[in-house]
Amino acid sequence: MGQRIAIVTDSTADFPAGVTEKLGIRCVPVHVVVDGVDYLDGVSITSAQLVSRMKQGAEVVTRAAAPAAYADLYDSLLARYDRVLSFHLSAHLSNCHECAGNALALLDPADAERVTVFDTGSVSIGQAMYTLMAVRYLKKHGRIEGMKEALDASFSVGVNQVTVEDLAWLRKGGKLGALSAAFGRMLDIKPILEMKGGRLALVRKVRGMTRTLDEMVACADRLKGQGAWEVWVCHCDAGASAFYLRNQLANVLEKEVHTIHMVEAGAAISVNVGPGSCCWGMVPLG
Repeated sequence: MGQRIAIVTDSTADFPAGVTEKLGIRCVPVHVVVDGVDYLDGVSITSAQLVSRMKQGAEVVTRAAAPAAYADLYDSLLARYDRVLSFHLSAHLSNCHECAGNALALLDPADAERVTVFDTGSVSIGQAMYTLMAVRYLKKHGRIEGMKEALDASFSVGVNQVTVEDLAWLRKGGKLGALSAAFGRMLDIKPILEMKGGRLALVRKVRGMTRTLDEMVACADRLKGQGAWEVWVCHCDAGASAFYLRNQLANVLEKEVHTIHMVEAGAAISVNVGPGSCCWGMVPLG
């Protein structure tokens, strides 16, 4: 009989509706602090509620769950599972991975050896896609050995990009300098940022949101001949942009529109990218 394996991630992983419940993936909620009041992402505050407060000028920040929160979840899962695999956003963007790792010191040493903490090197839909790839790998191969190497190899040939309506949110989150944020607001310049080596890297600046989305589609067009792809689109209060992007991606990739997953960003991600942001990602199928 194979090992019983539990899968854990953070609420910074943005999944299509119902996927975590269907697959039994546990999500540790990140703290979202709004005007000094502490909420739990997806538990005591929704993305829509947060965006409304952001538009009203509320001060918003996020912080990782404490190691004790991870330890409590790991401990409860180890009573029913042989192993726990915990997948977190890039350590370059948050200390969630560090907090999850520190949680192991709070467990019995024998139990701690049954928990493996992974840095996905990504965030939002990228983190979610990596986690789902792990679930599929385990189902197909029935073993943990070799999983990370296989996932990293597949993920490295994919792409995960985001653009934002207002660079100020990224600046507040420490992702961009003040000069870049002001420049973007003044000239309607939209950045295309891509996850590279676990960090957000600026790959292009484009004037206007529609042209920016078209540049993202052009990136997909350049990759489409390299095999079959799974494609996701995610947004924060930018439904029109997301639908436009999804339709254009379906056209160039010759995919049925309904096969491209549409995801709404959770509160933790929304804090950092702000209303009007839109992202997409694709990884090899199989």
